[in-house]
Amino acid sequence: MLNLLFSSPHSQAMRRGLAGVLGLSLCWSASAMATTWQAGYTPGAWEATAPSALNCELIHVIPDFGVGRFIHRAGESVRFEVQPFRHAMQPGPVHLVALAPAWQPGLGTQHLGEYHLETTDQPVRIGTPETERMLASLRQGLMPSLLQEDNDPQIERRRASMTPIAFHQAYSSFQQCQAQLLPVNFDQIREVMIHFRTGGAVLTQADKDQLDLIVRYVYADPQVVGISVDGHSDTTGTRRLNRQLSFERAEAVRAYLVARGLPERLLTVQYHGQRFPMADNRTAEGRSLNRRVHIQLEPELEIQPLF
Repeated sequence: MLNLLFSSPHSQAMRRGLAGVLGLSLCWSASAMATTWQAGYTPGAWEATAPSALNCELIHVIPDFGVGRFIHRAGESVRFEVQPFRHAMQPGPVHLVALAPAWQPGLGTQHLGEYHLETTDQPVRIGTPETERMLASLRQGLMPSLLQEDNDPQIERRRASMTPIAFHQAYSSFQQCQAQLLPVNFDQIREVMIHFRTGGAVLTQADKDQLDLIVRYVYADPQVVGISVDGHSDTTGTRRLNRQLSFERAEAVRAYLVARGLPERLLTVQYHGQRFPMADNRTAEGRSLNRRVHIQLEPELEIQPLF
């Protein structure tokens, strides 16, 4: 596990003292035992993935260190992660700073955060506030960097930096991809409940908006190969009436999804009456939860090879 110790409030980060961070960065030039990883001055270190409604990535190769990724998944906030090559970094404190490149020393150094690296077997995952500061520093022409220092001068100092060279063109493509992201991802929309009034089977505008989002998502994600639609009722009325109500509710959802463009072959519709309550039918709140249609997206079964 990687135990992140970022402090979210920027004021707390500042209290750690920018002067101390500046001292860390300045001592690099005087250190005889230091390893630095950084892309060269030629373009090509930055690459944005193809536009997608589901996931956007801005990728940066740090030679001999690893690959850093700014990741923005639909329905989530942007984050950064990097998988260092084994033993590139050592377990212990790591400072996240933005350093001035050699050709613009007047830009100074910014403190972005810090964390404690427990193991190098897992990717370093950085939270949204620090990720946004990293992107802001790159836009300013700075180099977001991971710094490792030790009080013992015999222990090697380490620094991995991202270069701002050719960043802006790839970042522009990344932003264009972000603008196309859906407001939800698969985990957030794989199961949806539509609830109904007592004795009713009419979709509200809010219900239709939720169903529209399902249609948009299914068209964007080719991994969705089926959609189950299950109608249910509470125990108000007779079993026969409740079974009919559950059919009408499931049918209302099915008809709307098809009308909005979903292929009917993807849909499996069932109606169960009052047989499968999800809450206590003895209470008004429980009955309101039981008057429902349960919609579930079914992903393509992914079989991983053994070898």
